[in-house]
Amino acid sequence: MAVSLQSVNPQLATIIQDNTLERIFKDSLFPRLLYRMEVQADKWAANIGERMSFTKAGRLTVNTTPLTPGSDPTPSAYQFEQWVAEAAQYGNTLDTHMPTSAVALAPKVVKDAQQLGLNAGETLNILVRDRLFRAYLGGNTVTFAAASLGDTQIQVASLNGFTESLLNGVPVAVNSGAPINVTFGGVSPPAANTVIAATPNDPNVPFGPGVLTLGAALSANLGARVAVWAGTRSNIIRVGNGESVDAITGTNIMTLQTIINAVAALRSNNVPPHPSGYYHCHLNTSAMSQLYQDAAWQTLHTALPDSVPYKDLVIGTMAKCYHYENTESPNSSNSGTLTSSGAGSSFVSSNIGGELINNTGIEIARCIITGAGSIYEKYIDESAYMSEAGTTGKIGKFSVTNNGVQIMTERIRYIMRAPLDRLQQTVAQTWSWSGDFPVPSDVLTGSSARYKRAIILEHAA
Repeated sequence: MAVSLQSVNPQLATIIQDNTLERIFKDSLFPRLLYRMEVQADKWAANIGERMSFTKAGRLTVNTTPLTPGSDPTPSAYQFEQWVAEAAQYGNTLDTHMPTSAVALAPKVVKDAQQLGLNAGETLNILVRDRLFRAYLGGNTVTFAAASLGDTQIQVASLNGFTESLLNGVPVAVNSGAPINVTFGGVSPPAANTVIAATPNDPNVPFGPGVLTLGAALSANLGARVAVWAGTRSNIIRVGNGESVDAITGTNIMTLQTIINAVAALRSNNVPPHPSGYYHCHLNTSAMSQLYQDAAWQTLHTALPDSVPYKDLVIGTMAKCYHYENTESPNSSNSGTLTSSGAGSSFVSSNIGGELINNTGIEIARCIITGAGSIYEKYIDESAYMSEAGTTGKIGKFSVTNNGVQIMTERIRYIMRAPLDRLQQTVAQTWSWSGDFPVPSDVLTGSSARYKRAIILEHAA
């Protein structure tokens, strides 16, 4: 028998039951939230919309020349660089209609609170993921279309890593006074050049396709889908060692040696591991299964069928890394709207500032290995928002469990507002978090890359 409900939201009507059924809501499938555990949380006294620069000092230059007897050493100096955080507020809300909840044979108020907690955890996890991948994919792109000898502009698949330069250590929009050095791939690439402006094709997609204005005219023709590298580009370990994502084929799957190479690159830049003594390797689900096809991995576990990696499909610690299977690794279904990035099948995600499908239709899978201090959580204590006027309802924190897994909701504010409508029967529940997730730069030490405390591994999904 169907239930006829007048003036009730159709979505709510589905939970109002006319027979005695099971009085509980079941949980949906939910991803593991692992990226936010990478943050170094830091309480921040800031206002919403405020930008604040944080300063980092470089090292003194090593001088191995002996001092001249009887002479004082010449005074040295060291440089500074800055990175920026901008405070913003994030949140979501649900209205619970109490009369509907009362007849729904299930505690909908409690379920709404749980859903908000899950949404809060997932939202902040994706924010951290996108910031990390955007920084550590920066400065690596390909041309969107061909350009000719003498052109001063080129179209590229992604502007990520080309929009901002450092002027005396301070981040500024790229311009003729603060250009970015660029080089090109290909067999006979044009001479090195500079970028003095970056203009997105769509202002609402700032890290998607756009136009780079060059400091000098091209010295040769430039084909479509040719690699374009910023001088400060992040280091990417790509299976097969190709110049761009287009070099990845279906046979370029994850290997143990790829992880070892990435750890070696982190060590060469003196990136410290986490306090546990290990780097953190976030493996996508494809990488997990592909490692078991690797000859080196199979040899390592020969005659060990009862080992934990094979019994539980958990790698644990290996190659100076603690490995996590991260189901939220960026892919074409969880990285926002994809934008076409040239002829063929290539598509780019502005959320992470990189292409997720290359020119031959291969989906690009990515893992990331992080070291200590790779990303910060500059959070604002929202309890300060409460004034002497008091509050209407309840203010508190989430404690959310989904399918037996505790969801990280630290530093997130939960608000249950008392019913303020005329019939006092609609309760509003809301979550809120204020702050930013800045990625610190390390321009003054190690390689020329602007960001060095993590590294991305690319392979075929």
